[in-house]
Amino acid sequence: MTNIAQGLAGMGDMAEKLQSGASGSTASALDFGSLLGNLSMATIIVSLVAGLIGSGYFMYGKKTHNFKMLCSGMALCVVPYFIGNTILLIVACVAMTAMPFIL
Repeated sequence: MTNIAQGLAGMGDMAEKLQSGASGSTASALDFGSLLGNLSMATIIVSLVAGLIGSGYFMYGKKTHNFKMLCSGMALCVVPYFIGNTILLIVACVAMTAMPFIL
């Protein structure tokens, strides 16, 4: 019975940490706490725009059987999940956006 009580207490502690955020600060209107890690709002917006452009590239590449556009669209949709730095994300997305036209 004590193991169950300890498990429930541990779950309560985890819930408090999730609600308060990783740094223990209070959440503001635009601060998503530990849900998004250390992503800024600019990184989220750049990721959203890259995903939209990538979706368009993917659909166009699939429709016209253009392998370069298809791969570039998939990369634009997936890569923002792995890059947290805003400047690096912008550089990578611009390079992937131009890649089908350069190669």
